[in-house]
Amino acid sequence: MRQAVIFGAGSVGRGFLGQLLCDAGWQVTFLDVDPVVVSALARDGEYPHVTLGEGFAERRTVGPVTALDARDTAAAVRALEAADLAATSVGGRVLPAVADTLAEALRERIAAGRPALNVLLAENVHDCAAVMRGLLAERLPELPAATLAANLGLLETSIGRMIPVPDPALRATEPTLVRVEPYRLLPYDAAAVVGQPLDVPGLVADLSVPFSFYGDRKLYIHNMGHCLTACLGRLLGLELVWQAVGRVELRYLARAAMTEAALALAERYRVDPGPLLDHIDDLLYRFGNRALADTTERVGRDLERKLAPADRLLGAYRLAAGQGLPTRYLSLAIATAGALLVREDGWDAGRLWAHLDDGLAGLLDGDRRALLAAQLDGLADGLDAAAQLALIDRTFEPSRVL
Repeated sequence: MRQAVIFGAGSVGRGFLGQLLCDAGWQVTFLDVDPVVVSALARDGEYPHVTLGEGFAERRTVGPVTALDARDTAAAVRALEAADLAATSVGGRVLPAVADTLAEALRERIAAGRPALNVLLAENVHDCAAVMRGLLAERLPELPAATLAANLGLLETSIGRMIPVPDPALRATEPTLVRVEPYRLLPYDAAAVVGQPLDVPGLVADLSVPFSFYGDRKLYIHNMGHCLTACLGRLLGLELVWQAVGRVELRYLARAAMTEAALALAERYRVDPGPLLDHIDDLLYRFGNRALADTTERVGRDLERKLAPADRLLGAYRLAAGQGLPTRYLSLAIATAGALLVREDGWDAGRLWAHLDDGLAGLLDGDRRALLAAQLDGLADGLDAAAQLALIDRTFEPSRVL
C-alpha cells in the first residue's frame, strides 16, 4: 500500500487531502499537534466524513489512517522517510516548523537512496513552492540546489472545496468528524512533479496553462465572489451566505463582478472565457448550499487583509484595470468591503482612501475614483442595489468587441 504523510489534520487535511488519498488506496499518516485529534485518529484508524448537499448528508468513514504528534520529530522523520507522497495543510505561519521536519527527512531519504519526494502544498500562501524551497535551502546548506531539486517536488494546489467550520458541540463527541461540500477536484502543479505523475482521482493536472492560472482563478473569482456575496449580505443584515446568494439582486452583482474578473483572467492567460463563466455559475450554485450554513460574518471578515494589494478584491481590480477592461462591478466589490471596514475600530474614510490609493497606485484615475467614491457614499447607510446599478449605468461604455 502506498504511504502518504500529511502535515495538518485540520479541515483541509481530513476533509480533502485525506479523503482523496484514502479513496485512491493510500495509507495516510497525519502529523498534527492537537492531542485529541492525534489520539483519536491513531486509535480508530479512520474518521467520520460527511458530505453535505441540498437535501442530503452522506456519512461515511475515511481510512486507513493513523496520526503522530508533529512535535515528535524522530517519528515524523521515520514516516516521511518511508512515504511515497507528502502534503501540507497547516497555514503560512507553521511552514517553518514543517520545513524543519521535512529537511531532516530529506537528509535521511537521500542518504538511504530513496526516490524523490513530491509534496502537495495545500496552502493559501502566494508562491508557496518558492517560499518552502527557500526555507529548506536555509536548513540544508550542504545540499546544492540541483540536488534538492532532483529529490523534492513542491506542487502547489488550488483549494476550491468549501469546508464549513466544525460545530464545537460535535467536537466533544466526535473530534475527528469533518463536513464538506460535494465538490472534490484539486488542481495541482503537475509540471513541478519529480518522477512519475501522480495517479490520484480528484487531482487535476492541466499542462495547457501555467499553474498560476488556477491560483489566480481561485483568488480573483472564487474568493473574491465569495467575499463580495458575504459583504453584500452583511450590509442587508443577512446571517448566512446562502441567504445572500438567494437574493436575485445580490446574485446579479456578485456574478457581474466575477465575470469582470473572469474576462481579465481570460485576457491574461489567453484562454477561452466560456469555461470560466461556467465556473462562475457552478460557484454561485455552491455558495447557495444551505447545508453548509456558512455565515456572512465568517466569509466577510478580516477585510483589511482581503483589501490588500494582491489579495482577492484589489488584486482582481488591478488585473482588470491593468488590461484596460471594465472594473465597474469590481469597484463595487471594493466599495462594499470598504463600507464595512470603516465601521471597525481604528478605521475611517480618510484611512480607507489612503489604503486604497496605496493598493491601487496609478489605477484610480478621475473616472474610476469618482465611481468608487460615489459607490462608497451610497453604501454609507446600507445597500440600495437599484441605486448602485444606476451609478454603474452612468459609466457604461460599449463593448470593444464588435
